[in-house]
Amino acid sequence: MNSHEYSQILRLHLLGMARETQRGVDYAIKAYKLGNAEFCTIVRECTYDIDVLHREITELVRDLLATELPGESNLRCILASERIANAMRVVHVQAVEIAANSMRIVENGGGLGCAELGTMGDLVNSLVRLSVVALFEEDVEQAKLVRRCSGVGRLFVPTFYDWYRTIDHSARAQAEFERAITKHLGHIALQTYEVAGAIVFWLDDSVGTLVVDADERTLASHQITLAISNA
Repeated sequence: MNSHEYSQILRLHLLGMARETQRGVDYAIKAYKLGNAEFCTIVRECTYDIDVLHREITELVRDLLATELPGESNLRCILASERIANAMRVVHVQAVEIAANSMRIVENGGGLGCAELGTMGDLVNSLVRLSVVALFEEDVEQAKLVRRCSGVGRLFVPTFYDWYRTIDHSARAQAEFERAITKHLGHIALQTYEVAGAIVFWLDDSVGTLVVDADERTLASHQITLAISNA
């Protein structure tokens, strides 16, 4: 296969991984809000497919970086794909943890304790969904919107503790599971910022401030290698 065919396969794998990741986050949040043990199981069952897709994306990126790519935009797309895949894998790990803590609440006979946590979950779910839409539609403006909103994750822990201080001590055992869920939601919000940043890096080469140092070094290294080989 040539580099174009490899790139097409890379895109298909990345979109598939993004779709599965968003599905896992959606079910994890529903598992907590609805106290549904079946949803917890669905999240865990996504793990194998996501791990396989992540491994295949990593291998495709490695193979493509070893070839002579037709232009800087192609290189940006490949580097962004690796960043997105890595971030999506972290998002899924956090979703699995949310599902696991939700299962513990269900097993202990608990229900929705912190109403604000349900709102946080809906917000994070919206951010993940919007970042996936930005990826599918290659829409840099939606990616920039995600970046502007993802910082809200920093407010999750303070918001949780505002609620935590008001509850009776007898309710704090379940609250520990909800504290963990709050932390994982914050991590997902942070990773949506990374996904959106990778999309901006790919689609808008004028926004250099959003480029991760590692990507700048790799981009420069590849350009130097091509210059030497063409000399």
